[in-house]
Amino acid sequence: MFKSIRMKTVVLFTMLVIITELGVGLTGIYRSARNYHTNFENAIYTVFTDDMKQQLTDAANAVSIPSQPSAENGIIINETGPDNIENIRNLITPHSEELGLYTSSELCILDHNGAVVYSSRGSSAVEASDVTADSLSGIESISSGITADFCDYALPLMSGSSVRYIVYIKDTLSIQHTVTDRLWMDLIFTVVISGVLALILSLLVSRSVTAPIKLLTSQARKITDGERAVLSGTERKDELGELASSFNNLAVAMRARADKRLSEQTKIETILQNMTDGIMVFDAKGKLTLINREAQKMLNRKYIDDITFNRFFKEINADITLESLQYGETDDQTEREIKVNDLMLQFNFAPVSKEGDEGGVIVIVHDVTKHERLERARREFVADVSHELRTPLTVIKSYADILADTPDAEPEVRTRFLDTISSETDRMTKIISDLLTLSKLDENANYTRPMEDIDIRGMLESLVERLSLTARKKNQTLTYTPINDVPYIKGDKDGLERVFTNIISNALKYTPSGGEINIFSSKMYNDIIVKISDNGIGIPKEQLPNIFDRFYRVDKARSRDKGGTGLGLAIAKQTVESAFHGKISITSELNKGTDVTVTIPAPKR
Repeated sequence: MFKSIRMKTVVLFTMLVIITELGVGLTGIYRSARNYHTNFENAIYTVFTDDMKQQLTDAANAVSIPSQPSAENGIIINETGPDNIENIRNLITPHSEELGLYTSSELCILDHNGAVVYSSRGSSAVEASDVTADSLSGIESISSGITADFCDYALPLMSGSSVRYIVYIKDTLSIQHTVTDRLWMDLIFTVVISGVLALILSLLVSRSVTAPIKLLTSQARKITDGERAVLSGTERKDELGELASSFNNLAVAMRARADKRLSEQTKIETILQNMTDGIMVFDAKGKLTLINREAQKMLNRKYIDDITFNRFFKEINADITLESLQYGETDDQTEREIKVNDLMLQFNFAPVSKEGDEGGVIVIVHDVTKHERLERARREFVADVSHELRTPLTVIKSYADILADTPDAEPEVRTRFLDTISSETDRMTKIISDLLTLSKLDENANYTRPMEDIDIRGMLESLVERLSLTARKKNQTLTYTPINDVPYIKGDKDGLERVFTNIISNALKYTPSGGEINIFSSKMYNDIIVKISDNGIGIPKEQLPNIFDRFYRVDKARSRDKGGTGLGLAIAKQTVESAFHGKISITSELNKGTDVTVTIPAPKR
């Protein structure tokens, strides 16, 4: 309830007013009581001066004291000395009003034993007090303490050295109590009224102060929550106006920084999401806080809420933990290559350190599958080249050694050995020539040769006529069927002729005797299509993806016997793609035949 500044202000102001009123009231009551006692003392000392004391003493000693007291008209009179008492009364009576004898004070005359011989109010005895005790000893005494129940005064009238009478005046303080009670009532009333007025006034004043503060707080909270609010109250000329202006300036600065931070964050997120590498960010507890699309694609993970560092990299056998990265327990090699979902992925780990605390870890994910495949292909290619060159070299070396060791060999044997050496030399020369062709194609992806007009239909008719003799030797049927007119194109004529020659030659090689090889050409939409079909031995389905690899053979032993190098289809594919921006594809079924389709974009008119 009292947590708000407004209520604290109200309570503090109200309490301050009440305390002030109580202080003033209590001071007034104290002064009233003090003045009453002071007036009592002043009245006593004004009346009973030294002259009055002497007169009272003379009056007390004027007549002898009779022995028997009696009561008359309710007033106790010692009849043994009525003249003395009367003289004393006559001396004091003119001062009755001054002494308050008709209101709150009482006058008594006591004998030397302390017995009442006269009372202005008919009292028969006097309450013993320090004053009466002192007066019996011959000492004038007065008591008027503020906290006392009454005020009294005693004046001993001496006869020689003994007390003859005692003048005793007692004030019951009834007037003081009446005045004090009235003052208390007035004080309570004043405090209540002042408290209510102070409460109302403090509420109004505090509201005028706290209402703008509440408004500023509400609007500042909106700004904190990201809303583009503007604080009101800047038109005020007081401190609150200055505070509102300061808040507005702060809000503008914060908004500018927030916009800049959001812009930078958006840029970073855009960069991360569009990187070709995968990004994974883990916090200090190993929870995944960020992953981009490429990483999700590589990891094949649609749901990422359950990914934690240690569990995830344990599942893929990465042999690394978050703690080893945070506390530097690993060696400098914070890189792992792991096969995940048929992909070879390279993970690079970069710990993020925070001052005074462990940071998180950023993981960069590279897809090195293609690189690994190329590296494997390179190794296989080197091995294949070595094997392909070593085979003819071994034959040449063996036959040459035999000829050297047998100089008297028969001419027929010598001729046969020399023919073999020549054949293997030609085969090795062809391999080297094909390798040089592939090397030139690899060095320049945008393969260019002198541009020539190419009549594809005429080229195919010429090849069919040239290779018909080979087909007839194997009792094969080689036919060419142009489906529609094919336009002339420009490009590397020798390279395209080499492509068709290689494909048709392969069809003749791997089609049994009595088989058919059919060639078709046509223009379809914006492409020129050449299709070579045969009903030969075909290619197993599982080997089709590798058919264009260098030195790849479906049946290596049989291919080598037929003079193949395993580079023809690789050269054909590279030539079609590089020189003509086309494509080549193969469909085949084992023991049923093979279809090779070459697609070349037609020239634009």
